[in-house]
Amino acid sequence: MDYGGHTALHCALQGPPAALAQSPERAVRALLNHGAVRVWPGALPKVLERWCASPRTIEVLMNTYSVMQLPEEAVDLVPPETLQKHQRFYSSLFALARQPRSLQHLSRCVLRAHLEGCLPYALPRLPLPPRLLRYLQLDFEDVLY
Repeated sequence: MDYGGHTALHCALQGPPAALAQSPERAVRALLNHGAVRVWPGALPKVLERWCASPRTIEVLMNTYSVMQLPEEAVDLVPPETLQKHQRFYSSLFALARQPRSLQHLSRCVLRAHLEGCLPYALPRLPLPPRLLRYLQLDFEDVLY
């Protein structure tokens, strides 16, 4: 945390729009996998509005919450051309707003919470199939469930 109270994740999400070319989703995922404090749920609409052109950034953030708390009007924060370009992702996002997440996702949240603080060291040491390990490490799927 810096002197202004900003975390590394907060600073990464405050980056300029030109940062889209630098794969911000990878930086956000790395920070979350190494114990970064998540974004306050009330700030998610602002993050959605700023990073809607990078659905993977939104995906990796949303996959750290067991419940998605987006207001109904959040769909208006995403420009129509972006909604159309990333239709599959945004359809899944807005379908889950205020709905329960899948048991698979909830299990991921519980395991990540249990391993909090040692996540980057503990996960690779668990005897897990590679696909499950990638899922727990917030691998991109381009859809939410």
